[in-house]
Amino acid sequence: MSIEIRNISKRFGNFVALDNINLDIPTGELVALLGPSGCGKTTLLRIIAGMESADGGEVLFSGEDATHLHAREREVGFVFQHYALFRHMTVFENVAFGLRVKPRKERPSDAEIKRRVMELLSLVQLDWLADRYPSQLSGGQRQRIALARALAVEPKVLLLDEPFGALDTKVRKELRRWLRRLHDDMHISSVFVTHDQEEALEVADRVVVMNHGRIEQIGSPDEVYSSPASPFVYQFLGNVNVFHSRQQGAYAEVERGEVAEKATAFVRPHDIDITHQPSEDGLQAKVQHVHPIGPVVRIELLHGSEIIEVELSRERHELLQLTVGQAVWFRPRQMRVFGTDTSLRSTPEKQAFLF
Repeated sequence: MSIEIRNISKRFGNFVALDNINLDIPTGELVALLGPSGCGKTTLLRIIAGMESADGGEVLFSGEDATHLHAREREVGFVFQHYALFRHMTVFENVAFGLRVKPRKERPSDAEIKRRVMELLSLVQLDWLADRYPSQLSGGQRQRIALARALAVEPKVLLLDEPFGALDTKVRKELRRWLRRLHDDMHISSVFVTHDQEEALEVADRVVVMNHGRIEQIGSPDEVYSSPASPFVYQFLGNVNVFHSRQQGAYAEVERGEVAEKATAFVRPHDIDITHQPSEDGLQAKVQHVHPIGPVVRIELLHGSEIIEVELSRERHELLQLTVGQAVWFRPRQMRVFGTDTSLRSTPEKQAFLF
C-alpha cells in the first residue's frame, strides 16, 4: 500500500509539531523518519497510524482518503519502542491477541490462529519460546515478539516508533540487519522513526530528515549523507568540521569572482589529509590529541583557536607517526560550501581560501 501525506500540520498549543508536511511513500518501501527529539517525526508516524489527528491536511492510502478513518480501520501494524507486551500473556497469546479481538465475522478459527501465530514466531526465529512470558525474554527477543504481534493482523503498512532505542548497541545492530532482511522478504510498506543516523542510513531505502516540524531533505541514504541539502543535514549526519569564510575575497576565490560576505564550509573528518611538509593549499596546525578507536585513529588538530577533527586509517597513521605537540599541515580533499542564499561544492584547488 502506498502512503501519501498532503499538507499535514499539527500544533500542541503554541508549539508547531508539523508544518505543512508533504511526503510520498511508494508500496513496499522502507522509509526512515530521522531527526532530533522534538522535530515531529513521532507525531507524523502517529498521524499516519490514526493515533493522532492532524489540524490540517490529508493522509491517503493507495490514493484513498484515510484522514478520518479510525486506527482500527487503517490496516496498520504499530511497533512501540518499549514493546507494550502483555505481561500476563504467553508469547503465543501476545502474538495471537490482535486476531482474537477481531469482530466475530472476521475472526479466524482457533486452528487458523495457531497456524498463523506459529508461522510468525518461526519467521522471527522465536517459535521455541511460544510458551514463555515476556519477563523471561531478553530485550531483543521482546522486540521481535512485538513485531510478530504487529504482523499477525496482516497489516498493509508497518509503522515502528524507535523500535530499537531501548536496546544495547550490539543487539540493536543485529536487529537492524534482521529487520532489513525481514522487510525484503515481506515487501510491506514500512516507516520507522529514529534519531540514530547510522540506523537510518543502514536500514532504510529512503531517509526523511526532519527538523522543527519540517522536512529538510528526502533521499537515499547515500544522497542525504554525500549531498546534504542544508547545513542542518550536514551537521546532523555524522561528525563535521565547520569553517567560516573571512570577508576580503575568501568566498570570491571559491565562486570565481562572486563575493558573498557570509559563507560556511563543512568538511567531514575523513575528508582531510595531513602531511609533515608545508604545501601551498595547506594550513598549519598542531597535534593536540591522538585517539585510536578500532580501525580508525581520530586526530584533534589545533589551528589558531579552533579544533579540527581528522579521521585516519590505522595504516595512514602508522605512516605519519603523529605525536601530541607535533606541527603538521592539513588540507581538505572535499567540502561543501553554503552561502547566504545558495550552496555549492568548491573545487580542490580553491578549498584552502575558505579558512
